[in-house]
Amino acid sequence: MTLMIIPSLFPAGFFCFLVCCIIKYMAENVNQLESDIIQLEHDLAAKRAALEQGKESGEIQELPPEKEILRQVIGEKINSLTPPPSDNTTPPTQTPPPAVDMPAYLAPELKDQVQQLIDIAFSKSIADAIHQARATDNAALIDAFHDVLVDALFNHLTERKKLKQL
Repeated sequence: MTLMIIPSLFPAGFFCFLVCCIIKYMAENVNQLESDIIQLEHDLAAKRAALEQGKESGEIQELPPEKEILRQVIGEKINSLTPPPSDNTTPPTQTPPPAVDMPAYLAPELKDQVQQLIDIAFSKSIADAIHQARATDNAALIDAFHDVLVDALFNHLTERKKLKQL
């Protein structure tokens, strides 16, 4: 009897509308991620070409591994999406380093925050995740996010055969 009451409270069109909204939202997010990945692939190709040109001209002796090139591209993206602090701002607050000498992204106080940022990067956009990370003014969090994002994107790009596995 209860099942009969619930559908009668909402018109049939409401459920179609709701399903359409959910599908549209999911498609937009997939399209944004796909757009971010395509842009990242272009940035990687440009960086790789610049490094190859540097090797040919003798500026560098050997090309860095693919993961290091990806790390550089993501680092440049993080720096380009955030304006430098102005002179009249208060200095950013620093979290104390973890008691145990471990990578920042393994520190328990950062692990959940980094995972939330990774979720944002893959569900909304990389730019949104970067903006949220930078808004914290937490250098350890930004560094940990950078490291984990590089790992996640490297795995994603190697699965798509856009990068070579190490």
